[in-house]
Amino acid sequence: MPKIRTNLNLRIAAPLAFASMLFFPSAIWMFFYIQYLSFAEIAAIMAMGAIFSIILEVPTGVFADVVGRKWAVFASYVLFAIAMVGVATSTSYLWFLIWTLVNGMVNALYSGSMEALVYDTLKEIEKEDEFDHWVSRMEAATWVGLFISTVIGGYLYTLDPRLPYFAQAVFMVMAALLSLLLKEPRFDSYQYSLVDGIKQNLVGFGELLANEKRRYLTIIFVTIGVGYYIASDILGISQAREYGLKPEIVGWVFGAGYIISAIASHYYPALRKIIGEMRLIWLATGILIISFVMAKYVGVWIGTLLIIMRIASATTFRNSRSVIINREISSKNRATTLSTLNLLVMLPYALFANLIGRYMDQTSPNQFAWMLGMGLMGALGLIYVVRAASMRLRI
Repeated sequence: MPKIRTNLNLRIAAPLAFASMLFFPSAIWMFFYIQYLSFAEIAAIMAMGAIFSIILEVPTGVFADVVGRKWAVFASYVLFAIAMVGVATSTSYLWFLIWTLVNGMVNALYSGSMEALVYDTLKEIEKEDEFDHWVSRMEAATWVGLFISTVIGGYLYTLDPRLPYFAQAVFMVMAALLSLLLKEPRFDSYQYSLVDGIKQNLVGFGELLANEKRRYLTIIFVTIGVGYYIASDILGISQAREYGLKPEIVGWVFGAGYIISAIASHYYPALRKIIGEMRLIWLATGILIISFVMAKYVGVWIGTLLIIMRIASATTFRNSRSVIINREISSKNRATTLSTLNLLVMLPYALFANLIGRYMDQTSPNQFAWMLGMGLMGALGLIYVVRAASMRLRI
């Protein structure tokens, strides 16, 4: 029975990961929203959506650990389909806000659940050392899905602005049906009471801060993750616009980054064996910081290349972080802990989104990118100095 469960779960993990990032409105959503909302209203809605997602990160991780990762994944697809139809038919600030909040719940439900299910599926048959292979396949599938949907979504938008959203809803229903084939791993099973479920909210923080090594890794992953999160949520398209790229060209630029990411993810297991996951983390971080710091000093061609390189490096960072963090934490609390980590990554942007937007309005996206890059270098340098001093004191 475990063999059948493993084969089935792993066989459909990549298609589900593909569906999770298949977002047809990814390159056109701003054009659709601006027909009904001002930029200020859009910024406010996005910030509230991010905050709502953060609030739900740990509770939905608890839901996945208590009720099951399969049902968390299923619920995320169903709600996403409903939200996409809702957005397509919205014309007012209130309804756009409501569906953005639903999307925040979707992100929180899916976050960590599929990854935790795959790891525990492998652990159940004592093959968790193959996790990097499977997570790289899933990551590659997500980038391919994003590339395909970005290009097709732009074309659908020219036919009807609502088509990308309706297409998204159809694919999410299909993904929800496919997710019903998942089987919950029996490894580390545990029956929670209501009190246990409430206590579980704090378990993710406990796992991440359990010892000095985990605390160090958490600080590093959150610091770097914040940079990638801000880049993907607001900086990338803003920088492309500053360079004067047209929307349809932006779609292809991002698509190129997604395809390179898919290739990098496919070869990640081989790279990991040669270089090691922690060195790959620092390599990706170097690319991230360079793309920020150099942006305001270069022209459109090199600037575009920096954006593509940053997108491509994100998959290496996420794959390496996933391998390291999953190796450190227990199966029973895996989904909760991964959700907690995502919460910590999203929190700084959600808190300072308005300040970031205002600063970019007053200066420029590339000026903010430079400041962010310098800030990341300073923060990582400080972390290194403090850790080195701590280790010397022990000696």
